[in-house]
Amino acid sequence: MKGAIIGDIIGSAFKNSDLADTDFQLFRPTSEFTDDTVLTLATADSVLHGYDYKQSIVNWVLKHPNAGYRKDFLEWVKSDQGNPYISKGDGAARRISPIGFLAQSMEEALHEAEISTIVTHNVPERIAAAQATAVSVYMAFNGATRKDIKSYVSAHFEYDLNLKTSYWKEHIKSGQPLITPVPPALSAFFEASDFEEAVRLAIYIGGPANTIASITGALAQAYFKHIPKAFIKRALTRLTPDMENLIEKFDQSCRIEEKISVS
Repeated sequence: MKGAIIGDIIGSAFKNSDLADTDFQLFRPTSEFTDDTVLTLATADSVLHGYDYKQSIVNWVLKHPNAGYRKDFLEWVKSDQGNPYISKGDGAARRISPIGFLAQSMEEALHEAEISTIVTHNVPERIAAAQATAVSVYMAFNGATRKDIKSYVSAHFEYDLNLKTSYWKEHIKSGQPLITPVPPALSAFFEASDFEEAVRLAIYIGGPANTIASITGALAQAYFKHIPKAFIKRALTRLTPDMENLIEKFDQSCRIEEKISVS
């Protein structure tokens, strides 16, 4: 989960940027957590403590109401009327990684991703995007090769994962709509040699850089099992104590420290 949060924080300063290459300053004065981080933590709180997904979202958003949510989403959170919120945006896939880390099987990852997603994104393509992300994180965290992940996701979700980050950069630069951030996030993950390169490639793509980097960051953490200590330190200084506490509990629960090398 740290990888997702770090990706969000770094990417926050590069939304809709058109970078010439991947050689750029990662952390900037404007780097901050966004709604991606808050909603990821809401998911983590749910799977860790068995809380209702919707209630956990409401709780975390009300604690951190200024993280850049859509206006209608924030109104829904504050309304407390029990009405469904149906979004066609990317909010589910970007918050789903904790399920992949804590799931005990691929089936559980897929099931919980669906249950979590329908709270706000009860749309088939958004459910699929969240499931693809969750199951990819699960597979990466539990020893699958990138070839295995690519094969499974391509077969079950019909994404063209042969497309490179260079393709996605041109796709976004040309003004074409990005239907889901999951395929470009996976492309960055597949091409990278380590966590840092994965995040750099994700942000280089452009568009919703923090969301793409958040998904890529989760995958890279799960697969490479190494996050530079300096990244964690600089990210944590931008979080609140309640966020830090939940991250620590989450890591302990899924034995992150045993599987992830931090140096």
